[in-house]
Amino acid sequence: MRKVLFIVPSLMRAGAETQLIDLIGGLPKEEFGKYLLSFESNLDQLSRVNRKEVSFRHVPRRYKYDFGVAKAAAKLIDQEQIDVVHCTLQIALFVGWLGIKLARRKPLLMVTVHTTMNRAFREEAFDRVLYQWLMRGCLKVIFVCERQAEHWQRKFTFLKSRAVVVHNGIDAEHFSRESFEEVGRQLKAQLGIPVDAIVVCNVAAFRPEKGHKILLAAFASVLRNHPNTYLLFAGDGPIRSSIEEQARHEQLDGCIRFLGNIPDVRPLLAGSNISVLASTSETFSMAMLESLAMEVPMVATDIGGASEAIQEGRTGLLVPPADASALASAIEHLIKDHSVRRQMGQAGRALIKERFTQRGMRVATSEVLKAVRC
Repeated sequence: MRKVLFIVPSLMRAGAETQLIDLIGGLPKEEFGKYLLSFESNLDQLSRVNRKEVSFRHVPRRYKYDFGVAKAAAKLIDQEQIDVVHCTLQIALFVGWLGIKLARRKPLLMVTVHTTMNRAFREEAFDRVLYQWLMRGCLKVIFVCERQAEHWQRKFTFLKSRAVVVHNGIDAEHFSRESFEEVGRQLKAQLGIPVDAIVVCNVAAFRPEKGHKILLAAFASVLRNHPNTYLLFAGDGPIRSSIEEQARHEQLDGCIRFLGNIPDVRPLLAGSNISVLASTSETFSMAMLESLAMEVPMVATDIGGASEAIQEGRTGLLVPPADASALASAIEHLIKDHSVRRQMGQAGRALIKERFTQRGMRVATSEVLKAVRC
């Protein structure tokens, strides 16, 4: 049995954290001893961790580079005789790397990277000054899509010898539109949306790089030609109040609903006709995969690995980032043609079942975990 310590900053409801919990839950207990360490306060997904199979430890971090967390990791490494330390996100890599340095036992180190383009110079500086050197200590660096891996390998050529691509994956049977169509209709009724209205949804945290302001500008244009259209936002975050204020200021609030964080997006997706991601920074969106699995065609900005799942004209439409006019045109194109939406939805689900399954993600990561050797 190979003992693996998984380190992740938090268990918040976000793509990287969701993917990790899905991964750990599916690794065979006969082959892996599973340990999970988290150090941020948000534990929203803790209930999804199978505590019968996974030994969970929460060590609250007092400040950004808290050596106490690394010391706790080192103690766990020695006590449980850990073979591999698997880190999710760069700050977790710092904790894992330092934990190994402080431990007597020297397990192998690996990281899964979920970022591509940095949002600020400070983040880029950290990659170049600190994190690239920590990555050099990893036997394998996992990327979640091809374009992300290509970007990082251009940035740091040493990664070519240790980069592995394991696409994010989801349980397609869990995201079945047929099972939720009635619930989707009920949700529309609860929100006061007419039965014959077109519903556009956006599932994303309210952060600047998610493009909510761009989507609002595009939606205002869409409404001029298609007034029986509604926009549903699912998510929360620091800029939510400013987006709500912008919607009121532009008198769009009558056709917009802010749902906040919702534990289950399936009713929302089942009640939607189109799913939109207007991000200016994205790697490989879980919301994108969930929308496609629920047979909701996508309109998204052509960044990160979006083109690996959104096949232009087949499973959705791609537009340049920060282009409200192009975004509005793409949304209108899908509004006009029900048959195109239906064909794209079916093609999207077929693609998920073929290429982006949770099982495929688990098997590929399991092989990497078993294969890494000094």
